[in-house]
Amino acid sequence: MRSPARRAIVGALFVDFGDRDRGRPPRARYECVPCNYRSDIVTGAAAVAAFTATASDAHRSVCPSRQETDQ
Repeated sequence: MRSPARRAIVGALFVDFGDRDRGRPPRARYECVPCNYRSDIVTGAAAVAAFTATASDAHRSVCPSRQETDQ
């Protein structure tokens, strides 16, 4: 039996799909656990779609904790 690989959570992407009936648009934000970064909240369907596609990679390139370990 193989032992499970250990993984650490380094980031979290939060997405709220909104409620069209109540006039609440979709929104999203990204948090990085190692450096405690928290993005601004992005709202609107197109903005949330673009943000979710790039948030993790965009932060990874500037994250101080990832820069130390990725070298």
